[in-house]
This record gives sequence, structure tokens and C-alpha cells, in this order.
Amino acid sequence: MRKICLIIILVLPILLTGCWDQRLLVNRTLVNGVSFDITEDGKIAAAVRALNIQSKGGGLFEIQDELVEAKRPTPVGLGIDLDSKIPGELDASKAHVVIIGEKLAKKGIHPVIEFFYRNRESYLSSKIVIGKGTGKEILSVEKEKSPIAFAILQLLEGAEADTVIPKKNTFTVWNNILDPGKDMVLPYLERIKSDKIEVAGVALFNDDKYTGKTLPKDKSSLLLSLMNQLDKNNRMAIILGSESNGRSISFSTRDLTRNLEVQVKKDEKITCKIDVKLDIEIISYPQDFTNEINVKKLNEDLSDEFTKKAKEITNTLVKANCDAFGIGRQISSLHPELWKKINWDKEYKNVQIEPVVKVNIIKTGNVF
Repeated sequence: MRKICLIIILVLPILLTGCWDQRLLVNRTLVNGVSFDITEDGKIAAAVRALNIQSKGGGLFEIQDELVEAKRPTPVGLGIDLDSKIPGELDASKAHVVIIGEKLAKKGIHPVIEFFYRNRESYLSSKIVIGKGTGKEILSVEKEKSPIAFAILQLLEGAEADTVIPKKNTFTVWNNILDPGKDMVLPYLERIKSDKIEVAGVALFNDDKYTGKTLPKDKSSLLLSLMNQLDKNNRMAIILGSESNGRSISFSTRDLTRNLEVQVKKDEKITCKIDVKLDIEIISYPQDFTNEINVKKLNEDLSDEFTKKAKEITNTLVKANCDAFGIGRQISSLHPELWKKINWDKEYKNVQIEPVVKVNIIKTGNVF
């Protein structure tokens, strides 16, 4: 019996075949960044950052980062054209960022991201962002050390951790497009120098179309607070009073409580009350150090200022027809009969949104 077992053990590995569907790294060209734009003649232009990995032997590899472009009347077939322009097999399974130019985004982003959520080999965690101007302009930035797509990814992850932009990827964007009761906001990138990119704020959407309206990053943090989104940190800085004679203060939000209440009155007018409480820690507050901070007065001043800014944000959302708070979702769930008979795109502009922000200072620093 032992001899039989020994024979099986020795012979079986010889009979086993190798992995039939293996895809060697050296035979592939990895894509780590993609951009989509619309040309003057209405065609779709795509650009990819392709990492061409060549084996040098002895476990050494040479990595080349190049920009490859193609354009077609529609997004269909762009991948085939791009694949024909680079050596090896084009592999977009690790495309970390997808940048859509603002002109194309105004026409709708669903057609250009369709490939990423339909393809079984796609990367569903790809960051979806809107680029000021063209997406290619951002993707074509040259960096000395790491490929630009990796640099953009790190930039986005840092802004997400600071609650400046929402966490948006292929999967969550697709879910937002399918949800008629809530609109999305996407990170908005801008190229400010030949080798410099920054997060400029968030782009406001209606369905899958960019409305052309944005919120700068000094307001996008507060918008995310109103949306009940707080990541690892949320640092903000404001001036209380006039810019020339005001009091500057910076702080970090330690805890967030948000209550959203949608009401439908007898005349079917819709109101939305948003109450937000921020527990904050003061980071910097230049003052007369002979006096202690009047915490009660500072809480009131901060609450008034942030309530004022919150109203400005909600007014911008209504003008852009961007239901970022999901008020429509509340109506469809709690008042289904009303939801069936109204045109939400038209009715949303009549919704009265009443935000109130309360600030509670829990720590003023090591001295005061």
C-alpha cells in the first residue's frame, strides 16, 4: 500500500498541467490612468498612461510610462485602438484614476465609464474624477519620480481622508446613476502648473451629467458634513467678520451628528431641515493671550458663520438642480404616491432647504 501511495505521489505532479490561463506580467502593458474628452468635431478622445514593463533578467525590470491616445465617434472600440498602439496586451484592470473632461461630463459620464463596470476584469475601485478643462491636460503632467496616475491617486486619497472630497469610484458612481432620488458630487481636479495638480473642490451633478457648477474646497468640506460624511479628519479654516478686520481660526472636526428631516405639507410643498452638530478642536486661533477664550461666544459666532455658509451651499445645490442630500429618495420612500406624480427634476427647485449648524468646542489647545 505504501509503495502504491509513493508511486502516485511521484507520478501525479508529472501528469498535472500548469496554469492554462496565466497572464505573464512581461506580456502585458498596464494602464494606471485614463482620461476621456470630447473633441471639437464631437468625437470621444481617450488617453491612457501605460506602464510598459520589460524584463532585464536576473529579476530586474525596466518600467516606461508613456501617454497613448485614440479617438472615435463613440467610446466603443477605443480600447481596441489603444491596444494596437502599444506593445503587449493592454490591461486596464489596475486603472487607478479615470479623469473625465468637463465638456464631456456635461453630456453625461455613463457611456464612458460603461466599460469599467461591465468588464469582469475591470477595477471597480477606480477613482472617477472631473478635470477642469480636459482630462488629457491633467493626465499628461510629467513627474520625475512616480507616474502621474499614482501621484493623482495619492492626492485624492489625502483629500478623502481630510473630508475635502467624497470617496467615489466606479462602483459607487454606477449606483448613484441608477438612483433617481439622489445626485452625486465628484472630485474636481485642476492643473495649476506644468507639473502641479490640485484638488479644486467638487463638481455637482444631476443624474449622470455635470451641471457646470462646482463648490471650492473651502465649502466642499462643509457640504460633506451636511451630507453626514466624515472621514479620518476634517480640518477647516475660516475668518469671522470681514477679511480685513476679522478673526481667523482653524480647527479639526472630531465628531459629527447630522439629522435630516423631509416634510410634505398639505399643499404638497416640500421642506428639508438639516441639523448638524460639529464637535471641534481648535488648531489655531491668534488672540490676546492675557485673556482666556470665551468658548460660549466663539461657539455662537462659529455656529452663525457656518449656518450662513450652509445656506449658500444649499442655494447653489438648488440652482444646479443637484439633489446631493437624497431628498428625492426620502420622498419616494415615505411619500410614494407623491413621488409617482411629480417631475422631480422640476420640483426639486421648489424645495425649501433649511440648514442649521451648531458648533461645540471640545478642546481649545494645550494652553487655553
